[in-house]
Amino acid sequence: MKTHKLFKVSLKLLFSFLLVLVVYTFCPYKLDFLGHYNKVWAHRANSIEKLNSALNYYGGVELDLVYNTENNFFDVNHPPSKSHDLKFETYIQGLKKPERLKGIWLDIKNLNKENASAILYKIIKILDSKNIKYQSVLIETRYPEALPIFTKMGFKTSYYLPYKLYQKNDKELKNTVFKINQILKNQPNIAISSSYKDYTIMHQYFPDTPKYFWDLVWPINIDFLLTRRILKDKTVKIVLVHYFAFKGNRF
Repeated sequence: MKTHKLFKVSLKLLFSFLLVLVVYTFCPYKLDFLGHYNKVWAHRANSIEKLNSALNYYGGVELDLVYNTENNFFDVNHPPSKSHDLKFETYIQGLKKPERLKGIWLDIKNLNKENASAILYKIIKILDSKNIKYQSVLIETRYPEALPIFTKMGFKTSYYLPYKLYQKNDKELKNTVFKINQILKNQPNIAISSSYKDYTIMHQYFPDTPKYFWDLVWPINIDFLLTRRILKDKTVKIVLVHYFAFKGNRF
């Protein structure tokens, strides 16, 4: 009898724990971000539904764009995922409450020096249609040589750093840091962006450079203390986090 009761109590406790875990997993408000929600934006808001949903909780969103050179439009999509034929013009026009949008992070997958001018003019036209200020928009690319014309126009700009600096050996890291420093020397007004796992290296080698991070831990943040350290860093401008919308999630 006692064993049966103990089993029932244990089962209830387990169910309660799992319920709390599920609720916490999908809740946009987390202890990790307490006191720093002004720095926290939703990652990969690649649908109109997720855009408008995310703005109920965050001041900004990040989305992925692929520029179609032949037809001069942006596809809101993260390759290699299948395109949903959502143009950036349609996406912006679908913004229900523009006053809630404090900032937008554009990860333009194929932005480079050759297509930078065409992309700039297209983005300006789209943003102007909704009176979105350029200063509230971050342009991110792996090709920093494409950024000067955006910086000059008043956009925030960021160099998407090489993958996984924290996994490089000493020689590789030294060479990579040297190249990054050369870029920052030539373009002192751009920021750098990477996974939160590279924070320690970026803080060490580029202590004064503005930084943008994605902190995509799921469902529980095992690097809680590192996340708190990142959010408290005054050079860190925005941290992207997972956001689950009930409609419009695209991975």
